[in-house]
Amino acid sequence: MAIPEAKAEDSSAVKVDWKPSPAGAAFRSLALPGWGQAYVHKPVKAVIYGGIQHALVFSVFMRGHQYNLEHKYGEESRADFYRNERNRLSWYLAGAILLSTLDAYVDAHLYDFDVSDDLSESYEMKKTEDLSFMGVKIHFSWRFH
Repeated sequence: MAIPEAKAEDSSAVKVDWKPSPAGAAFRSLALPGWGQAYVHKPVKAVIYGGIQHALVFSVFMRGHQYNLEHKYGEESRADFYRNERNRLSWYLAGAILLSTLDAYVDAHLYDFDVSDDLSESYEMKKTEDLSFMGVKIHFSWRFH
């Protein structure tokens, strides 16, 4: 049985209007640190958020392990210190996860936002012959250097 050949089309004529889903970006960011940022084509943010979250997860587990060892050998003051450190780092981890999820969600919403230097806008309405319409002209212009 022969496999039919696929016809090659002109790739320059095909325009894909892809836009990332904000919910998809948020869920990806929750599932794997940095995946939501990578999904919306922000690789530097993906590395930064992924690195921060992985470092915090490692630190939480290390402080938990140190707490267990100190508790096992009866060093309660040191065990309390490591328990408090583990809990503090756990809160930092929760904050980092929340921040990365919100960042991916907002980046997906602003994916096709125009950031060009020209922010001028102008509106013009003209008066008709029968004077039934009054004219208004509004001009907005912002320049950032």
